[in-house]
Amino acid sequence: MKAAEVMSRRPGKAEGAPPRRFAVIVGEPADGGAACRIEEPDRLLRVWALLQATCEQLDSATLPPEGIPGLQRQLQAIRRELERAVSPPLAAELGRILPAHEWAPSAGALRIECAVLLSWAGTLVIQMLTSVAAAHERLRHPEAPDSAARGAGSGRGRVEVTG
Repeated sequence: MKAAEVMSRRPGKAEGAPPRRFAVIVGEPADGGAACRIEEPDRLLRVWALLQATCEQLDSATLPPEGIPGLQRQLQAIRRELERAVSPPLAAELGRILPAHEWAPSAGALRIECAVLLSWAGTLVIQMLTSVAAAHERLRHPEAPDSAARGAGSGRGRVEVTG
């Protein structure tokens, strides 16, 4: 048997079963609505890294007018990926913070859009990592008296595993 075949055969896992996934709860539901969740943490981290690189390039170079449409398409694609990575309430929040536009923006407007996207995504990454760390800590020390006060029963620090 090849190494890849051995590694893919795990005890107790049915052939063709979907991979396990997890979502991270990053906020409290507003007015009894749905919780704010990061549905695809891996996608969020990849998009955040791409967004950082894009903003660094924007800040370090003069953007020629012919480069603006390409950058606008790139930022629109990044935005769509961010919206796919999070729950509908968070995607709606992004829409309120940074409404979509069809007009051709200036280089300055693209820099602002990039900075807003980076800030928003960075905040989610920090909240996600904080939630994962809190959930991990509760798993390591479930008997700790203050574990309930640090988020058990609330939306903070929860990680949901599916699949």
